[in-house]
Amino acid sequence: MTLKIDNVSFSYQADRKILDTISLTFKPGKFYVIIGQNGCGKSTLFNLIMRHLPLSSGQIRINGKDLQQLSFKEQAQRVSVLSQSMPLPEFMTVADMVMQGRFCYQGFFSRFSAEDRTIAEQAMQKMQLTELANKRLSTLSGGQQQRARMAMLLTQQTDIVLLDEPTTHLDLKHQYMLLDLGRELAQQGKTVVAILHDMTQAALYADHVIVLAEQKIYAQGAAQSVITDTMMQHVFHVNTSRVGNEKVGIHVPTHLIA
Repeated sequence: MTLKIDNVSFSYQADRKILDTISLTFKPGKFYVIIGQNGCGKSTLFNLIMRHLPLSSGQIRINGKDLQQLSFKEQAQRVSVLSQSMPLPEFMTVADMVMQGRFCYQGFFSRFSAEDRTIAEQAMQKMQLTELANKRLSTLSGGQQQRARMAMLLTQQTDIVLLDEPTTHLDLKHQYMLLDLGRELAQQGKTVVAILHDMTQAALYADHVIVLAEQKIYAQGAAQSVITDTMMQHVFHVNTSRVGNEKVGIHVPTHLIA
């Protein structure tokens, strides 16, 4: 499914604009990464897509259909999000939480099917949570809770996947396991959009990088053309020195710009 953001603006207050006429197209089979300073509107954009916030202006469409015309159940069957603000029902077990990803496919009086349970079990296995299935969420580490959120997202089986800082709380192994999974989902034909802070991870995984700054799109394109010393200076206010080969480089900060 194609997700299209058309001239979208958002303000919390009349004098506090967060996004200003943003237009983007996210296509199936691609892994997109959004980068930018804290507070530049990255998570706000996801909240607008999920309809947690109202648009100030513009339109968001999925396969040409205005998002506002979809019921929340229809949207949940199309778009899933891994969000840092997602509350965790701490009394639930991992297995119970992961099963909630199938809720958008249920009728009023229907129960989870054997197929639903198989999908959830496969998601837990994918996220290396099988041995924790009967553990309460309140007993898990932050990284384990993050993997449980991701397993629930996988169980939802949507064509559009939004990952808001997915590597938060994860150790290095599980960071790259999750990013590998994001790339795998894109290769399966899903539309995957992630918000990342690590420039090296963005360069390694993104098919297309989008930089947000000052309410606008500062730059977008292939990582090697977007993640540059100049961009790091203008957007992140740090001087960097690039180390690496032509395809992937690490931008090592040398000093802050006052």
